[in-house]
Amino acid sequence: MEPIYYLAFILVMTSAVTRNNHHHHVSNKSPKETFMTFSNIENAQRITKGSGSVIAIMDWCFDLKGKELKKYIYPKSFIEVEEIGKLKPWHGEWMAEIVHKIAPEAKIIPIQTRGQKVSYQEYVSSAIIYAADHGSVAVTSSMGPLIYTKEISEAIDYAESKGTIFIDVHPEIKIAENGQKEYFLRDPRIIHTGVVSVPAYPVEPDSLRNVYTWPYDIDPRYKDGWGYSNGPPIVAGVIALMISVNPEITPNKIREILYSTSIVRNGFKVLDAEAAVKAVLTEHY
Repeated sequence: MEPIYYLAFILVMTSAVTRNNHHHHVSNKSPKETFMTFSNIENAQRITKGSGSVIAIMDWCFDLKGKELKKYIYPKSFIEVEEIGKLKPWHGEWMAEIVHKIAPEAKIIPIQTRGQKVSYQEYVSSAIIYAADHGSVAVTSSMGPLIYTKEISEAIDYAESKGTIFIDVHPEIKIAENGQKEYFLRDPRIIHTGVVSVPAYPVEPDSLRNVYTWPYDIDPRYKDGWGYSNGPPIVAGVIALMISVNPEITPNKIREILYSTSIVRNGFKVLDAEAAVKAVLTEHY
């Protein structure tokens, strides 16, 4: 890992632990509440199940065998020495399962941007462009803090022109030109997700995060239950529902509706899928 990347990574991890008691991906049995009920997703599914929508997930460890393959289209690995689907299913498949639970009729593009010896940072911009070129309405990253670069900004520009929204698990890190100063930023084109506070993992609302979700997966198959990683695929799944009922809606309007229909609970702006989908139905072009 390059020194500046390592320093930035340490800064993010230290800050997250200090501010949010951050235990990313810790095994824990999920309580009775689920992200489906917490964000009114089950009610939204009475309107649509995501037919016609495509979501891209940049990650690794997808399951491209058997029945799991049916939800996927256009699988892609940017890691030359690692064919997608060859690693034991874990994080990427976990993210894809969340999207599939929310929008079971949507299709998912699995994009491998991380390898056993390769950082996820290197291929983010390429993955965003690939997702946009293959019809994705949203592309997620739940892999960790990103170093914000010119290439990523330009890739987001391109994705927005194609109607594709980038959703990130953490605010990005900006490195100053002198290489000395590192700080968090919030690109308004990126949806930054968060998870609400629960007794086992207390956190505080963060002004850099746009919308919050329930922090536990439903009966997780791949090691973990609680995690910040759950946020991007939950939001992406809801966007799939929104696009399904109104394919003409723009990225700007999607963001506006997601934020304006969120419900404030204990200071957290919580995603409300039912309200978002109903709001989309009233938009006319």
